[in-house]
Amino acid sequence: MHAVKGAIAAGHEKTAEAARIILEAGGNAFDAGIAALLTTFITEPCMSSAAGGAFATVHTANGNSYVIDCFCQTPKAKKPVDQIDFYPIKINFGTSSEEFHVGLGSMAVPGTLAGIFTLYKQLATLPISVLLEPAITFAREGVLVNDFQRLDFELLESVMTHTNRGKEIYLKNNELIKIGDTLKMEYLADFLELIGNEGIGEFYKGEIGRKISQHCKENGGYLTREDFENYKVEVRRPLTFDFAGRKILTNPLPSSGGPLMALAMALLETEETPIFSQNSALHILRLYNAFKIITQIEKTPASLQYHLEQLASHQSISPASQRAQLLTKKWGSTTHFGILDEFGNAISVTTTNGEGSGYIVPGTDIMMNNMLGEAALMPNGFHHWDNDVRLSSMMSPTIVLSENETVEMVLGTGGAGRIPYALTQVLLNLIDYKMDLSAAINAPHVHLNNRLHLEYGFNEHPKPNEIDHELLAWKDKNLFFGGVHVIQKTASGVLAIGDDRRDGVGDSNL
Repeated sequence: MHAVKGAIAAGHEKTAEAARIILEAGGNAFDAGIAALLTTFITEPCMSSAAGGAFATVHTANGNSYVIDCFCQTPKAKKPVDQIDFYPIKINFGTSSEEFHVGLGSMAVPGTLAGIFTLYKQLATLPISVLLEPAITFAREGVLVNDFQRLDFELLESVMTHTNRGKEIYLKNNELIKIGDTLKMEYLADFLELIGNEGIGEFYKGEIGRKISQHCKENGGYLTREDFENYKVEVRRPLTFDFAGRKILTNPLPSSGGPLMALAMALLETEETPIFSQNSALHILRLYNAFKIITQIEKTPASLQYHLEQLASHQSISPASQRAQLLTKKWGSTTHFGILDEFGNAISVTTTNGEGSGYIVPGTDIMMNNMLGEAALMPNGFHHWDNDVRLSSMMSPTIVLSENETVEMVLGTGGAGRIPYALTQVLLNLIDYKMDLSAAINAPHVHLNNRLHLEYGFNEHPKPNEIDHELLAWKDKNLFFGGVHVIQKTASGVLAIGDDRRDGVGDSNL
């Protein structure tokens, strides 16, 4: 079995290393993707967990494409709110603070682990024990804390250290672990060995699932044994749309990120190819005018379906009758990676654990998610979710096919409500402005919610009379604007670059 060549763009060097180990062992992009996703549990624990949710957009060498939806599900039943363990925490981001909700009552049914095993059954070529080995090694031996991890730990310290086990993992001499310290999760290593031997039945239908549901029953959570036992991964057809001769594959409904990106890019494609530069005021206005329309669209599956149908029938996007929805300021506890192998297999994965619920499953080092405490996922308000439904998400792992329908790009980003807008801007930079990959990723971004946010780096800004929103000019490049990790295939070779806004890394020998 020969080592497989490939390209990887990821949010942590050890995540990329896990994928590279599997490619060198003869695995394909999907094998490597499983190993990388498992490794994010130890390398990016504020953003990824076995008890979180994820999406994987895949394209096989023989031309098949689909999305594995292993995002979180709402519980099958509610309880009186006064019996629920659910409370706010405030996190200070320096220039602003935000409120998040955690506790046992914030936990939705997790899907990431089930998605990994679905991917394994459908597309992997190596034994699961081989795919688990990098994550087990890193969890047991530890990984060095880098500056981006440290920032995450500072922001989420109250969540990560809520339990005694959390304090053992994330504190050293009663202080938060620092850059250069070693982060270990020995119980996670044991858990991964267990599922390698026994499968995921222990988590969803066995002792671990029973332990979580019993704790919820006694201490104010919604989750039951039935919730775990009945969780199902959904395999969907990707949302597919054309842009400048390319075919773009991304996350479909019921999630909202992919449809919003499709609508934004349709509005932008109606214009002629710009003759101005990317860092000009004209570029900002081009984005502003498109994003202003998109922000007026109600972010519900029914509304988005209506507008996608308008787009398919070549009608204009007219959101005037729709109720405007305020976009969250949430910074986004989300990470992404993409892999392309020499055969043409590609996988694009975005995963999240929210901010984490504060509850670590005993004996596993697994932090449960807080998706029911995410205001952006609760359009009707906390505790008013529909029972037993797949939650919507802005996460949009994306693959771009060239005119001959081979993989040209693999990309995605974290960043909560800014995800589709960040991806749109990088794609415009690459396709319309014909920028090289490094410049396209590092170019300043725009975001529009209640204000027009301009990242540091634009040569000029719009005049006050040209926009209807307050303008906020940031003084630096910032993870607020996402962190788009990209693999790009060009005539001269394959490049892989991770966005340094989130300490991303790229690795390619294709």
